[in-house]
Amino acid sequence: MKKAIEIWQDNVLTVARYEMSEAEKNLLYMVVAQVKKDDPPTKMYQVSVKEMAEIAGSKELMFEAYKQASRKLMTRVFETTLPNGNLLQATFIASAEYKKGTGVIELELSQKVRPYYIDLNQRFTKMQLVAAISLNSAYAKRVYELLCMYKNMKDKTFRRDLIELKTMLCIIDQKTGKDSYPDWTKFQKNILDVAAKEINGHTDVSFNYKPIYGDRPGRGRKPVTEVQFEVFYQAKIEPVQTSSLHERLVKQFRLRADQADQVLALHSIETINRQLYDIQAKAADGKVKNIGSYTAKVFGLQTTKENRNGE
Repeated sequence: MKKAIEIWQDNVLTVARYEMSEAEKNLLYMVVAQVKKDDPPTKMYQVSVKEMAEIAGSKELMFEAYKQASRKLMTRVFETTLPNGNLLQATFIASAEYKKGTGVIELELSQKVRPYYIDLNQRFTKMQLVAAISLNSAYAKRVYELLCMYKNMKDKTFRRDLIELKTMLCIIDQKTGKDSYPDWTKFQKNILDVAAKEINGHTDVSFNYKPIYGDRPGRGRKPVTEVQFEVFYQAKIEPVQTSSLHERLVKQFRLRADQADQVLALHSIETINRQLYDIQAKAADGKVKNIGSYTAKVFGLQTTKENRNGE
């Protein structure tokens, strides 16, 4: 498969509530990448474990891991609210068959979920297969899907209610209501920061985020009620090309074009991406008031009024 291959799914699946491992997600991505509108309902989809490893950049074929993943995938129930207000509960995969001696898994999509990969109208999410599979964290994959809902929109800044976001990621258990990360700092560090580290600079999108605080009577720290995301999109995955990184430095980190040129000339791409991740983490914590001025300072550049104004 080529890097240009894209995955399409209805937004009701993007915001659906379900738990899934990295291996399960990769299997599903490989199936969805093959789905065509004129496929018969009974069509079986062939997934090569070797091809999947190549896309993920892994030398291990992990047959046993995928056997466990497909078994678990058939038991995963997702919940989502449809545009008509109905609550849908369904599974993604109906069956899996391993072709002996071929390294191929034959997978069958659930009939209930199939239309949400085929009958797409205005509400759909488009992702790049290579980007989606290359992400190591299951949470990063779900955050990437959410970001891709907005990457082609004119306004790429959006907010998600914190409870809804945690529920979507299955951090809040639907049955018990238990929150695995009730503390915002831990949720930020273990979920959002991990997702940012994997997604930014390595996929076709990158993002900033910041907490939105609600009201609290009396004294004490105000609770985080929403998370605001700002999405930046580049049409191709170009992790080693300086053109896309130059654009990030200018648009996302508010440097002038000549300052971005200096950064690229003086530092390796790996160093730049590492520093940008650290800057984003500090900005999300509220420790950076002006990202342009701070970025210039980190890379040893002389700040100007333009940087200070964040223009």
